[in-house]
Amino acid sequence: QHLEAILEQQAAAGSNGNGSSSSSSSSAGVIDTSELRAKLENAIRVMQTGLVERETEVRLLMLAAMCREHILLIGPPGTAKSEVGRRLSQLIQGSYFERLLTRFSVPEELFGPLSMRALEEDKYVRQTRGYLPDAQVAFIDEIFKANSAILNTLLTILNERLFDNGSQRLKVPLVTLVGASNELPESEELDALYDRFLLRKEVKQVSVAGLTQMLDYYAGNSYDDGDSVTPSSSRGARSTTIQVDPSAQLTMDDFQQTRTAALSAVRVPQHVIQLLADLRSYLQDKIEPPVYVSDRRLVKAVALMQVGCVLYRHASLSLFTFGVLYCEAARAVVEYV
Repeated sequence: QHLEAILEQQAAAGSNGNGSSSSSSSSAGVIDTSELRAKLENAIRVMQTGLVERETEVRLLMLAAMCREHILLIGPPGTAKSEVGRRLSQLIQGSYFERLLTRFSVPEELFGPLSMRALEEDKYVRQTRGYLPDAQVAFIDEIFKANSAILNTLLTILNERLFDNGSQRLKVPLVTLVGASNELPESEELDALYDRFLLRKEVKQVSVAGLTQMLDYYAGNSYDDGDSVTPSSSRGARSTTIQVDPSAQLTMDDFQQTRTAALSAVRVPQHVIQLLADLRSYLQDKIEPPVYVSDRRLVKAVALMQVGCVLYRHASLSLFTFGVLYCEAARAVVEYV
């Protein structure tokens, strides 16, 4: 009942409290999304250039960025998990941070070294420029290797977009963080970190059918007609420098404003709210052993689906929700098994 009350509050905010229908909600939308969708499709096309069988990962990453949420990619090494993160940073021309964690990683590797000058003044301050607190797009490989010295600060950055630096609490400009791992977390202390990733995707090797296409491309045997990826030479392996028409490029304002606009423009029907509540009850009460779904995850899922509706031309969650919920429920069950 408490969860339903929270979701109903968000639904009321989404419909501006006037109980409008799908058609009136569409006409009352605060933004014209046609230009945004055109930019998004162009961005997806550019990011997919040279990446074989990675359309789903690219689209999920763009959806996560538009929602200002984070995405977890689980799969073996060498499956382009880091590449999609790098391409997003180039696409929005934002600051990018990348790090590989080990069991011996220290906070300085992620959050910056301590300022020696500040220490002389008895202040515990980090130099964060060029590190995670300064990044707009980040990729952290083997993220579940994070130890307790890193974990608490990382959780605050992911959820609240805040970083405690000395006596100051600073805002973090992070749009999205791409986490990667070869396996699911096994320790209970990592459950909170795992829950911070609203979107999760298993990344597999390229299939036999796609392997020749990928090798052909990077061998320089087939060139894309567009100019979205610049070859490093006339033949041979290619670089992944992204070139985008400035008039069709997503801006930081697009990423920052889409979520807010979607919450105002998309109506959340009552049956969708009930479906979400029923879904969690099913996962936690009807399955043995139960699958835990946090309150935070469900509340954020509503915003995620509202943004999805804006990007895919729906004025109500009713058309978009069922497919997403079906996939989420199936993923939760299969993942546990």
